[in-house]
Amino acid sequence: MQDNLSSVIAGSCSCLEAGIRLMALAMDQATWSQETFGKDPEYPETPTGEERGPIGALKHLEREAREAQAQPLDVTEYADCLLLVLDSSRRAGFRIRDLITAAENKMVINKARRWPKTHGDVPTEHVREEVPCGGTA
Repeated sequence: MQDNLSSVIAGSCSCLEAGIRLMALAMDQATWSQETFGKDPEYPETPTGEERGPIGALKHLEREAREAQAQPLDVTEYADCLLLVLDSSRRAGFRIRDLITAAENKMVINKARRWPKTHGDVPTEHVREEVPCGGTA
């Protein structure tokens, strides 16, 4: 029993540490990005020439995701993607806690959806349900 409790406590500490490290990374990335590429816009939907909105980082994310696909065992490619998600979401006006909450909520939605069985390493999307008015959900 004591060994099990110790492993639970140790696991909690490493999860707590990971959360703290993620927050520190997000703050460091935000400071560096704003100093390097320009301030976050006060109104994300209409950045000025002095400010940088989320679109540039999202376009860069597309390229980095393709690099991760080409080198799926290179953790630095995933790190590039993570940094760009942090940058673009912040520049869109979201805090890291907003992003985590949205991801948690999306997991609830995804778990409730039906997913087809797939074979191989191919993209999989949920089964789209027909809604009474003729659209899809």
